[in-house]
Amino acid sequence: MRDDTAAGAAAATGPSAAGEGGSAGDPRGRALKLEALHRHFEAQIGAFDRELVAYFGRFEEPRGHYGMIRYHFGYADRDLRGLPEGDFLARGKRLRPILAMLFCRMFHLSPDIARILMMATELMHSASLAHDDIEDKDSVRWGRPTVNALFGMERAINVGDALVGMVYQVLLDLRDHEVPPGPLLDVLGVFNATHLRMCEGQHWDLTYTCDADVSVGDYLEMVSRKTASPCVCIADAISILAGLPPATRETLRRFGESLGMLYQICDDIRGIWCEPDALGRQVGQDICQQRASLPLLYGFRHGSPPFREALSVKLAGQQALEGEDLEYIRRELNACGADVLCHRDASHHFQNATAALAALGKDGPESIVLRELLGACFASVDFGA
Repeated sequence: MRDDTAAGAAAATGPSAAGEGGSAGDPRGRALKLEALHRHFEAQIGAFDRELVAYFGRFEEPRGHYGMIRYHFGYADRDLRGLPEGDFLARGKRLRPILAMLFCRMFHLSPDIARILMMATELMHSASLAHDDIEDKDSVRWGRPTVNALFGMERAINVGDALVGMVYQVLLDLRDHEVPPGPLLDVLGVFNATHLRMCEGQHWDLTYTCDADVSVGDYLEMVSRKTASPCVCIADAISILAGLPPATRETLRRFGESLGMLYQICDDIRGIWCEPDALGRQVGQDICQQRASLPLLYGFRHGSPPFREALSVKLAGQQALEGEDLEYIRRELNACGADVLCHRDASHHFQNATAALAALGKDGPESIVLRELLGACFASVDFGA
């Protein structure tokens, strides 16, 4: 992957920082939306996908096993036949490798080190998704069947386990790029600690239900471990490899934590208010499975008794929500102020991340893109937009 630092980051900026019809002070007016990340970073994601395809090309047998891994990433069809680049299946937004790429450029790490960190972060994230789909009994992701749904729970577990192993195999390639043993061990330790924190967060995610005695604080602590910790991992790894001073490392960590919290809150909102085509999965699954999410926690605490009963009894266990039920839930959440409370929490983390980014004192093109990423996340709080 080339280190076209200034040109590449400038090309990634796409829409202006304020977006069409918006202003720098109104992030909800920005043109960049989460669904548009693939178009916004098309060149960068294309290069990254080619790197991953080349990496998976190292592995041959068992063909079915590695074919399922390629399918999980969108590089093979459901018959496990490899696809040409222009025909890749729908896949994730690549938010984490994009974040790693931008910070590597900001702090002048080499393209090889950036490539390794980008791959390791996406492999770790994808491993968690393979396991999440099993644990959450989700049959659709990115608008297509999950590995679990197509090939069975046992093989999907194995796919996730293999991806965890690949994370550390990829990180060990840092040895070939003049990374001394001390920093290499520190980076491995950061990824290992993050993996454990993600599993702790997932345990709570599987435990908490929207009608249980779970405080919003407990829920946000779960989000900190499960969703925000990978963003903090990127900050820590780059700080180590770039030799950043402690104050800068702490600022990067604050940005990563706030971005991860913001992203999950907005994803919770999208899971209820977003349209299925844009979401890439079934809307309302948290309700059917009684999983805790921020809007549902607020709704169960502040909603009417009939609404609380509907959440805990009537709607629980359904395979999917009918349109009428979904509209009822949205109306009740709006009526009890859950939308306002979620907007408040999202705004808090948006402001924290924005402040951390400003505190870095970097005014280059990477900072512009990162501000737009924050605006894209916060734009998800526009209910029904």
